[in-house]
Amino acid sequence: MPRPRHISIRDELGLTKSMPADKTHFEWRVNRSLDEAPVIFLGLGPEPDKVPKWFDLPDDETFFYLDCPDFIGQVDGWHDRVPANFEAMAPEDFTIASSARAHVVRYLPVQKAFPSFYGPLTARLSLADRIRPKLARTVWLPVGDDALLVEELARAFMDAGWRVVRIDHESLGKHPGKVLPDYLQEGVPDLFFSVNFRGLDHFGLGQAILHEAGVKVAVWMVDNPFNLLTAVKTEAWRELNLFVTDHSFIGPLIENGARRVTHLPLAASPALFEAGGTLPDHARDIEGRLVFVGRSRFPDRDKFFAGETMPEDAAELVAGSAGPTRFDYHWWRDRLNVDPLWPGNRGRAVGAGAEFASNLWKKRCLNAAGRIVIFGDDGWRDLDNQDADVRPVVDYYAHLPALYRSAGVVLNVTGMQLPAGLNQRNFDVWCAGGFLLTDLHPGLQIFPDDLVEAITYSRPDDIHDLVIRHREETPKKCALRRAWRECILLDHTYRNRVETIFKAMNLLSAQKA
Repeated sequence: MPRPRHISIRDELGLTKSMPADKTHFEWRVNRSLDEAPVIFLGLGPEPDKVPKWFDLPDDETFFYLDCPDFIGQVDGWHDRVPANFEAMAPEDFTIASSARAHVVRYLPVQKAFPSFYGPLTARLSLADRIRPKLARTVWLPVGDDALLVEELARAFMDAGWRVVRIDHESLGKHPGKVLPDYLQEGVPDLFFSVNFRGLDHFGLGQAILHEAGVKVAVWMVDNPFNLLTAVKTEAWRELNLFVTDHSFIGPLIENGARRVTHLPLAASPALFEAGGTLPDHARDIEGRLVFVGRSRFPDRDKFFAGETMPEDAAELVAGSAGPTRFDYHWWRDRLNVDPLWPGNRGRAVGAGAEFASNLWKKRCLNAAGRIVIFGDDGWRDLDNQDADVRPVVDYYAHLPALYRSAGVVLNVTGMQLPAGLNQRNFDVWCAGGFLLTDLHPGLQIFPDDLVEAITYSRPDDIHDLVIRHREETPKKCALRRAWRECILLDHTYRNRVETIFKAMNLLSAQKA
């Protein structure tokens, strides 16, 4: 038996999607609390004239529908096929209250094809018409197993007088239509603050539910924004309050339609790094030595960039360069001429190039460092530096503060995914009382020039002399360490960053309430 042929349309991302004309692709949500209620269709499908027969609907009763104009415009003669007793509704008339007093039918294939249109409608349907108390000065932080920046942010929000509620990001991402309404029943927070889209589903339903409930939603893109956006399947991300650790992505994000983007660098958490920590057994002898802490690759790197290749001439150029040029993400984007960076996966080729350059740069710096103790994964064991002492990883919170304080000098090597992005070492080392040397790049512009100039290198060959200059505990080194620490604690803590969030999102009044 031949398979039925279905109409194909372009979804809101420009991808081809099949739209089957079949009653099994409709979901009925019957309101059993009402004897009589209007029937509202969220999508009639590509053959609306068949809907009455499929569901045995009377022709003397009025039924209502909402359909995405971008879908309708791709189906020839669609309007002419709508039954006479079906009446179009305006999206603004489909409210939380009206959806709660109706039987609602959803044509499912179109929901994910045009999530920016249907997401808010499904959100209103999911919320139901209930009283939800307001939770003043409350922020929800989606958390996962890695707990990326959760401790730092939670402490900073609490220090500002806010209540912090941690919620499991996996359940939110997989079942937003069920999980979020349950959470919201207990109260509506002022802010939902996501790190790297954690807790938000790919199609934007969670974002829509939070918005319809009156919650301000923000995403802090700690990593490369366009690597993160490859997983996002809705244009609705453009309406989010976006924060980036790398200011050089503000322009590209706005070019891709983002409405609100704010620079929010990483920072220090004095409560976690100013004191405490213990040295693990494999770090007992690092006093006065040059130390590097870091992984050779981010988790699942090879899987993320699987199938991506780079032009041979570009790879050869990067590999053969001995100069200070940073072959960062923006360089690769220009070289590969990728535009736009979203939607789709075209930007992954740019990220793959930046990752290739990052790996090469880090290895060149560690090879040139001479006698150095490296705490990280086995990916560092293939260095061409016979004086490199590669040791197992250390725990971020339990060990790093003590390790930074004990080392004579901590070396920082910045990757190429974030051309102007700082990493935690730029803040944590000074906060812990350590001394940092780092490669020069645009992200350091947030610090005073005289402090930056004293501790930066541009070429791998510069590292050895810079280490010699700062290896001994001279009065100049002590003064420089003190100045850096004062700078970090005054202007670059997570409490400072939370204040930036309040200001950017007009939450200062809530903070003072």
